[in-house]
Amino acid sequence: MLKNMDYVYAVYKYKSFSKAAEALYISQPALSSTIKKVEETIGLPIFDRSNNPIKLTPAGQHYISTIENIMHLEKEMRSYFDELKEQYQNTIYIGGTSFFCTYVLPKLVQQFNTEYADYTVNLTEGNTDLLIKYLREGDVDLIIDVENKSESKLFHSNIWSKEDLLLAVPSHLKINEKLKKNRLTFHDITDGTYKNEKYPKISLKLFENETFILLKKGHDMYQRSFKICKNAGFTPKVSMYLDQLLTSYEIANKGIGITFIRASITRYLSSTEKLYFYKIDDPLAFQNIMLYYKKSNKLSSSQEQFISFIKNAINYY
Repeated sequence: MLKNMDYVYAVYKYKSFSKAAEALYISQPALSSTIKKVEETIGLPIFDRSNNPIKLTPAGQHYISTIENIMHLEKEMRSYFDELKEQYQNTIYIGGTSFFCTYVLPKLVQQFNTEYADYTVNLTEGNTDLLIKYLREGDVDLIIDVENKSESKLFHSNIWSKEDLLLAVPSHLKINEKLKKNRLTFHDITDGTYKNEKYPKISLKLFENETFILLKKGHDMYQRSFKICKNAGFTPKVSMYLDQLLTSYEIANKGIGITFIRASITRYLSSTEKLYFYKIDDPLAFQNIMLYYKKSNKLSSSQEQFISFIKNAINYY
């Protein structure tokens, strides 16, 4: 019934079949035939053709009123979608582990918003496997995570930071007494003193009889932990596997086991005397922190701005 409403509305607008046909780029006979079919469908005439210019019949008045209501709703809908599209284009979706979402990204986002006030940043938290899934499926535009070489074909990747890996050991363990020259305090790590060569690295072989807390299989830290232990000549005794680095740190801080951490983690946590830290004598004792985004996606201006910003924002980490 409303299939050809644009044709009907054009005749109403121009008050003439010939002028409407010209505006619609069709012949007048074709337009007249189309209007006739609409009138046959509703069973009533829309136009009073006895007048010049032509006028609407009562049925025609209702038909035009309905068309104008539809046009108004369509305009509102288009306006809503345009606004939503603009909002979406000005929103950046970032994924990270709990550590990055809690301690690193909020500060970066705050600084970004001081420079780009029109943009909004949404943070999504997850473990590495979940973040990769989100990025692959387009639920996030960018993730910040440790290196994941298995996904290099799908994503652009940029090394954002290189992190030292340290061993975090509950201070009550007896082995610490044998390593007074090597052990480091929380403050030695936070102020960067640990990098001084006066603090020698330790062989992990010394800890082969201790109990470890490690991240789950699939994490870069899991692979590095086992390789470092293997290089030291033993397989670690693992009491539990966890999803998040922060969790493994907190459990070690409760004295339950030894774990591997990134040095920067201490900058965001409260000081503790319940842990000692050790530099590890192994070439694998580091992690690359990476920025990943899909190769197949055409970046919006907001995404390009944020990626450019974060690449140069290492001082905020």
